[in-house]
Amino acid sequence: MKLKFFVAVLLCLFPMISWAEVSFDAEVKAFAEADNAALAKEQALTKANREAFLKVASRLTTKANVDELDKLTDEQIAHFIRSASFADEVNGATTYEADLTVNINGKLLKQYMQENNMLEMVSAPAQILIVPLFADTLYPDKVLWEDGNVWMSAWLDKGLIKSGSFDFKVIPDIAPNKNLLSTYKAANMTRDVYDRLVEINGIKDVFVVSAVRAGRNNLVLIITSVPDNVEKRFMVTDENGQTLEKAIAETVGYITLTMQEKNMSENTRTGYISAVFRYQKLKDWLNMEKRLKSVPQVKNVKTESVGNGQVKLNFEFSGSEASLRSSMENLGIFLQSDNGNYILR
Repeated sequence: MKLKFFVAVLLCLFPMISWAEVSFDAEVKAFAEADNAALAKEQALTKANREAFLKVASRLTTKANVDELDKLTDEQIAHFIRSASFADEVNGATTYEADLTVNINGKLLKQYMQENNMLEMVSAPAQILIVPLFADTLYPDKVLWEDGNVWMSAWLDKGLIKSGSFDFKVIPDIAPNKNLLSTYKAANMTRDVYDRLVEINGIKDVFVVSAVRAGRNNLVLIITSVPDNVEKRFMVTDENGQTLEKAIAETVGYITLTMQEKNMSENTRTGYISAVFRYQKLKDWLNMEKRLKSVPQVKNVKTESVGNGQVKLNFEFSGSEASLRSSMENLGIFLQSDNGNYILR
């Protein structure tokens, strides 16, 4: 296959495609051993980029198409890499290893897949990120990454859990997550921490699930959706000693029903956003306004003020904010949260 990409203006000629809301970030581990440290790092990063590229591609298309994408050369794959962040780098005399978060240029990838007839799968199960906290009535302090979190161990033992159109994923034990999320921050999650958690894991639907042991066969469950902090509490009892397993089943059932009701509601709702756009030249704003109005969900863009290098605006949108962000990103518009304020980039 040759690397051929559509000119952006030509994309307007193609029918709109309904894409699943996916993340274009991938967490991978880089490792290689070579004759020297520099060569080891080069080989490790090359392999990590390929792994991240294929991991993201697998969220958009079939395995057969991913196998075709794997035939691209390392140089071709490099075109799709937008950025990478590093954690826990270890440089040896002949080895290199690190935890990487690789960001793939999603717009470029989808253009390439469209040209090569790889758009066979246009939907995928939505992912739910579970953050399991555990406490015992005898030891009231909760634990997350610390030893003794039998609640997390029970979730991990279950592996990937599928329920309806949702896949349940336990928060990965990787350096970016552990550096970000202490037990306290998990139990009292702010919007800034949530936004960073989404960036790291690529999952927008996050539930903090606390289990407090209250007797041998009893668990008090506290399920909190973030960042809206809607909380549900109930008791789980199992006389056969399978309390953790029963608690997981009831948690999955409750979250599945909650998400299904939320999605039905969001499909018909209308939202409003106030944002700021910073510009160097006024024509930058005029171009952004035109692109913003071309987003299918965006209605009634209203400029509140212009001056001092920034525009304050309000706009109405239909559907969910997650769907809005996805459509905007497809057009190269990014809506970011800065201490609770929205910024257009």
